Amino acid sequence: MPVILSPGQYGVCLDPAVKNFDYLHSLLEPYPANAMESFPVSSLVNNPRNDSSRCLEPV
Repeated sequence: MPVILSPGQYGVCLDPAVKNFDYLHSLLEPYPANAMESFPVSSLVNNPRNDSSRCLEPV
């Protein structure tokens, strides 16, 4: 599963001056399921040629 960061964590993760790897590692926590939303989408999403917002529309 990819890492999902909160907007407040973007800066520290993108800052090349941050060398505190223990701190960066501490950010690798499971993202709360209640903060995510899921819904079925069209099979259009299965083809990389379909570069359209229609791929994100709920069906």
